[in-house]
Amino acid sequence: MKSILISLLMLVVMGCSYQPQSGDWASYDDPSGWLPSDNGCKVNRYYVPDAVSVEWKGPCIDGFAIGKGALYWVEEDGVTGYKTQCLQPDHPRSDCFMGGVN
Repeated sequence: MKSILISLLMLVVMGCSYQPQSGDWASYDDPSGWLPSDNGCKVNRYYVPDAVSVEWKGPCIDGFAIGKGALYWVEEDGVTGYKTQCLQPDHPRSDCFMGGVN
């Protein structure tokens, strides 16, 4: 029993000391974790960590890119990228679910 309590305490301490890294999910109230797209819809930097500009063609819910859509981005060195993806599948109004696009 004592070892279980010690293990749980260690997990709590480790969880409290976690610091988000570049490419982590960002909370909706942390502006540093979001990149405004061409249409003003904020894209989570988790999906485009090296982008300096981004276009989002998909739903914009409460100012955030959420759901199925297409991302086009440009990085500082001029490299461009494109992908279709479900963004923020954990959002209750997303049209897709955690674990993949439905």
